[in-house]
Amino acid sequence: MFRRALFKRNFNQRQFSNWNFTKTEVLLRSTIERKNFSQKSQIRFLTIHNINSNKFTSSSSKESTIPNNKVISFNEDSNIALRDKAMSELIRFYTVYKLLSIPWVVNYASSLISIPEKLHLSWLFNWIIKRTIFLQFCGGETDEECFDTMSKLKKHQIGTILGPSIESDLNQNGSLSDAEKDMKFNQIADEYLKCIKTASKQSNNFIAVKITGLSDPVIFKNLSLTLNSLNEIFDQFDNDQDGKLVKSDLKKLFIKIFGESETHLIDKVFDKTDSNYDRLIDRIDYYKILLNDQNILRLIMNKSTKMNQKMDNNFNQLLVRLDELCKTARQYKVKILIDAEQSYFQPSIDYIAMRLSLRYNNLLDEDGPIIFNTHQMYRKDSASRLQRDYELLRRNKSVFATKLVRGAYMVGERSRAKKLGYPDPIHDNKENTNKSYNGAVEFLLSKLYENKRNLEVKNVNDGSSHDLNVRNNPLEFMIASHNQETIIKACEKLDQFGIDLNSGAVYFAQLYGMCDQITYTLGHSDYPVYKYIAYGKVNEVIPFLVRRAQENSSIFDGRATVEQSMLWNEIVNRLIFWK
Repeated sequence: MFRRALFKRNFNQRQFSNWNFTKTEVLLRSTIERKNFSQKSQIRFLTIHNINSNKFTSSSSKESTIPNNKVISFNEDSNIALRDKAMSELIRFYTVYKLLSIPWVVNYASSLISIPEKLHLSWLFNWIIKRTIFLQFCGGETDEECFDTMSKLKKHQIGTILGPSIESDLNQNGSLSDAEKDMKFNQIADEYLKCIKTASKQSNNFIAVKITGLSDPVIFKNLSLTLNSLNEIFDQFDNDQDGKLVKSDLKKLFIKIFGESETHLIDKVFDKTDSNYDRLIDRIDYYKILLNDQNILRLIMNKSTKMNQKMDNNFNQLLVRLDELCKTARQYKVKILIDAEQSYFQPSIDYIAMRLSLRYNNLLDEDGPIIFNTHQMYRKDSASRLQRDYELLRRNKSVFATKLVRGAYMVGERSRAKKLGYPDPIHDNKENTNKSYNGAVEFLLSKLYENKRNLEVKNVNDGSSHDLNVRNNPLEFMIASHNQETIIKACEKLDQFGIDLNSGAVYFAQLYGMCDQITYTLGHSDYPVYKYIAYGKVNEVIPFLVRRAQENSSIFDGRATVEQSMLWNEIVNRLIFWK
C-alpha cells in the first residue's frame, strides 16, 4: 500500500522527459529528490540498486547544472518551494493566501484592525496574528529570531534582505520632547547597526533602511518641498525648454532665490558644476549643485521653509547617523537598501541617497557599492527620476545602484491627493504601472549591455581580458518583483545580452512569504535572488502587513491562485502518502 501510494503521488505530481521508468525507478527517483542527494551520492545510490545512473537525473541535479544565462521556466508541477515545509506550515500558507484573496478583507484591513482595539481585545487579536499572518510574512520579533529563517533560505541559494519594520509619518512624534525624539532616533539607529551585524553572518546580504525613522519627518517634508520648488524655478528660467541654463539665466535664478546678496556664489558654482565645459548647466548639473554644496542647500531651505537652527541640527544628526550606518555596513560587507516611502518624503530621500552614493559607491571599491536607492515605478515621474539619478552618478564616476519596485503606498497616496486636491502621482492603472516597471528594467539592462560592450572594446584595444564585475561596472540593480512575466522577460534579456550572473550586476527579490515558487526556482537555477525579511513586535509590524496586502492585492487575485493550487496539491499528496 505504501509503495502504491508513493508511486501514485510521484507519478501524478512530476513530469518526466522520458516515460520509460519502472515503478522501482520512480520510487528511487522520489527518494533522491526528498533526500536532496549530491550528484556523487545519486550515482552511488543508483549503483547499489543496480540502476543505470545515466538513465535519469534528479530534478535538483538538473536545476543545479543550468548554465547561468539559461532562461528558466517556472514549472507549476514542481514542488521545489514546498519540499522542506512541515504540514502545519503548508496549512497556514494555504489559509493565509485564501484569506488575503478576499477583496474586502484587504480593502478594509485598517478598519478591521481597529475593531479589536475598541473591544479591548487587542491582546487576542495580536495572539492570532502572531500565529498566522505574522509567521507568514515576518521572520520574527528580533533580528536574532530571523537567523533560523535566513539559514533555511541559504540552503536554497537564497540571500536575505533584513529589515526592522519601522514606519514613520508626519505628526507621529508630536507628543515627544526634543530629548525623547533624539533618544528614539538613536535607538532606531542602534537597531539598524544590530541588523547589519546579523545580516553579515552570511555573505552578500542586504539590510533595508527607512531613513525617515532616523529623524523628524518634518525635515524630510521640508527638504522635499524645497527640492520640488527648485525644479519649478529651473523651468521658469529655461526659456527655450531645452533643459539647460546659460550662466546669465543661472544668475537670475539665484537672485530670485536669495536676492542680490548671494550673487557672488555664481562664478564659483558655475565653474565647479560645468563639468563638460560647454558653458551650460543642465538639470543634472543643477541637481549636482545641491548635492555638492550643503551651504547652498541650507540657504535655500532657510528661505523656502524658514528652517531654524534646531532643524538644521537635526538634519546634521541625521547625516551623522547615516554615515555611521554606511561605515559599519562597509566594515561588515553588507549592502544598504534605502526603502522608498511616501511621495511627500521621496524627493528628500532620493537626495540623501544620492549624497551617500557619491560618497560610498566608489567604482574602484572591490566590494562594490554600499548604497542602493529604491525607485517606485508606479509613480508617473519615476522614469525621469531614474534616468536623472543614473546619469548624475555616471558623470561623477560613482556606481548607480537601485532596487526597482512597483510601489507600496498606492492607497494612501491616492487618498491624500484627493483630499488635498493635487494631481494623483500614481499611474492610472495596472497596465501603465507594468509598462513603467518593465521599461525601467529594459533601460537598466540596456545600460548594462552598453557597459559590457565598452569593456569588450577596451579588452580588444589593450589586449586585456576583463569580464564585467563589481570592480568595473558602474551599475547594479535589483528587480524586486512578484510578477512572473516581468522576471521571465528580464531573464531572457540577460540571456540575449550575454550578461554573466556572477558579475554581481543584477539581483532578484521577493517578499518573505510570497511567491516562493518564483524565488526558489531562481535560487536553484543559480540566479542571485533574495527574500525581504521584515521583523518587529507584532503590534509594530501590522501597518507593514496591511500595506503589503494592499500593495499586492493583484497578486492575491492572480499569482496566489497558482500558489494556492500548488499548496493544496502538496497537502493532498502528503495525506495520500500517509494513508
